[in-house]
Amino acid sequence: MIAVPFVQGKLRNESLTVNIKTECQHCGKPIHLELNNNLEFNLEQENAAPMLVKPIVDFAKLKEPNIINAF
Repeated sequence: MIAVPFVQGKLRNESLTVNIKTECQHCGKPIHLELNNNLEFNLEQENAAPMLVKPIVDFAKLKEPNIINAF
């Protein structure tokens, strides 16, 4: 699991960016992207279209001790 910049940024009250190096699950081509605490991202590769998933948690209904246990 990667460090989530929007959580750390809020906790530290500063802007943060993480660099993610991965590969396409379909074709195996490398993908490098930067994700900031506003969930904005920049891709190093042209023609890449990664899918980013942001979990939506209803904290009013959350019964687990944290969001990790909810997934």
